[in-house]
Amino acid sequence: MSGNELSSGIISAAQWSSAILPILDEGCNLKLPLSGLSMYPLLVGGRDEVLITTVLRKKLKRGDIALYVRKDGTHVLHRIHHVKNNMYYMLGDAHTWIEGPIKEEDVLAVATTVIRKEKMILCSQYSYKIISGLWLLVRPLRPIILKIFRGLCCLWNGGANETIHAQQGSIK
Repeated sequence: MSGNELSSGIISAAQWSSAILPILDEGCNLKLPLSGLSMYPLLVGGRDEVLITTVLRKKLKRGDIALYVRKDGTHVLHRIHHVKNNMYYMLGDAHTWIEGPIKEEDVLAVATTVIRKEKMILCSQYSYKIISGLWLLVRPLRPIILKIFRGLCCLWNGGANETIHAQQGSIK
């Protein structure tokens, strides 16, 4: 690690993932804080965290939330839209476009639990699976649903949701 990375407190995703993945493979979980809004509204950066675990000996499927690395080295946590020929096609909850194919070896971990306001929500929980499954089904309608949702939130909160509008320019 370079001196600049140490002095700024920044460790690249490639460095932390190469150190953490062997620990996950031994059966440990990692609590990962989220940033960004690509998984809005089901996961919100700065509010939610996830517990991730190894993908070894797991058959990932539609609806699972996976941590993967893009060709440019960017680490992303998105939901699996579908699997075809052992390749994954990923989708952010705030997006309508599907990214892929993602190779199996580029999928590093899978989320097992969402932590929201100190409450743990298991990704295997029936109610969570129904909500996330429905959200996958309405993919083409997401921009309209999000616009209505933000409008209702603004009415209920007296405009307090304007910050989300500014941060989500691509989701209007």
